[in-house]
Amino acid sequence: MHGTWNRTDIGELGRRLQRAHGEVWLHQVKGDPYADLLRGHAEDPRPGEERIRALGPLWRSTTGAWVTADHRLAGELLGAGWPHRPLDDDEAHVPVDDAGLGGDAAHYERLRGYARDAVTPAAVQAVSDRVVGALAADFDLVTDLAEAVPTGLLAAALGPAGADRGELARACTDAGVVLDGLLCPQRLDVTRRAVAAVGRLRELLAGPEAGPAASPEAGRGAGPGPGPHEAAVLLATAGVRTAASLIAGSVLAVADHPGEWSRIAEDPGHAALVVAEVLRHDPPVRIHPAVALADVEFAGAHVRAGERVVVLVAAANRDPDVFDDPDRFVTGRPARALLPALHHRVTLPFARAQAEAVLRALVAAGPRPRRSAGHLRSRRSPVTGHLLRCPLTTG
Repeated sequence: MHGTWNRTDIGELGRRLQRAHGEVWLHQVKGDPYADLLRGHAEDPRPGEERIRALGPLWRSTTGAWVTADHRLAGELLGAGWPHRPLDDDEAHVPVDDAGLGGDAAHYERLRGYARDAVTPAAVQAVSDRVVGALAADFDLVTDLAEAVPTGLLAAALGPAGADRGELARACTDAGVVLDGLLCPQRLDVTRRAVAAVGRLRELLAGPEAGPAASPEAGRGAGPGPGPHEAAVLLATAGVRTAASLIAGSVLAVADHPGEWSRIAEDPGHAALVVAEVLRHDPPVRIHPAVALADVEFAGAHVRAGERVVVLVAAANRDPDVFDDPDRFVTGRPARALLPALHHRVTLPFARAQAEAVLRALVAAGPRPRRSAGHLRSRRSPVTGHLLRCPLTTG
């Protein structure tokens, strides 16, 4: 499927996106709470998630998808113990394979090793210290910090020598919509920029070792494939947006909870506990879809091969049967947050290391930032809840 989206007729692409958007809107108008979530218009999606929780452990939306907010079932569905695959190019609203999102679990285990070797803890802390050290007293959390760290790290650790860092950062920003575009049809102009950005990232990140293997024939576990190149592309298309969301959520956590800032000042290792609670309380990936490869039964429901199964990760991590006072931010909880699977096996460790390093760097630099104005969140962003702007000040 490599390059298919780049060759798609603009008119046909527009019709495809418009049709998909219309279908979601129609289901939402008829009262489907999952369709309402997919539109991504709500500033706070939690009321919609709770409506779905009340419908049972596994509920079938009128969109045809099976949806769960149940922690126990979500844990089972996020594991590798049942036959499933990611969405493909025909099912999503973005170029899945080109963006590196179409592989199986074994493929991402290989890529995780490449990413771990390339993006070292020392590199993560060095970039975080540099970006934090350059912040003004008044800064924007998103553009000046949360996006600057992962794009800077990507350029330093995986970008080819002499690469235009500005172009790389712009391409990552444009391509970052792919996670939301898996489920939510984006505007035509946004989708076209994302398709072009994904293609450009493949070129920018193709080191001399990639050679002819730079085509992602390795998708869906088709052999070893171009590991370093595919890891770099995946981190650029999905990892940067995931890291930016987790960094932003972690910084807001210490901005809004002064006690957590003080604990990191006393023990820098406490940053890991703050980020762990952000992954539960305000995760960078709220929804995780998969497609059944065989008929299976979950919670008394018969799911047929080819049907979509969706885990509401954020809702499952607020399950009141598992977490006491689930809407409250509490570090060191006994139950751990559920994490999405497949390509997130690569992108979440990348994001988590940066969020922890940024917190350590911020606390060491001091003083504690605080909100100086309201934030602005992207529409059509049901998966990542993407922040566009959030002014902070240390003055």
